[in-house]
Amino acid sequence: MSFRTMAADFVIVPSQIRYHHIKIEDFDKPVAAIAYNGYTYSIFRTSSDWAEVVKLCGRLSSAYVITVTAKGWAIWVFEY
Repeated sequence: MSFRTMAADFVIVPSQIRYHHIKIEDFDKPVAAIAYNGYTYSIFRTSSDWAEVVKLCGRLSSAYVITVTAKGWAIWVFEY
């Protein structure tokens, strides 16, 4: 599967999201989060290696979104 296909299916652009922080049970500090399409996602991992992003996403059992960052990609997992 090419990057272009993956990008069309999973990568969203910054104008579609709102950044904020949320409190997650068992974490002392607030966690970075995004609001996208009426749902909230918390930061899971960032990577500069697309193959790693694909591998990590393949292991996730919850919904996620991928955003482009200055250094690669960020994976965000569904919270609520």
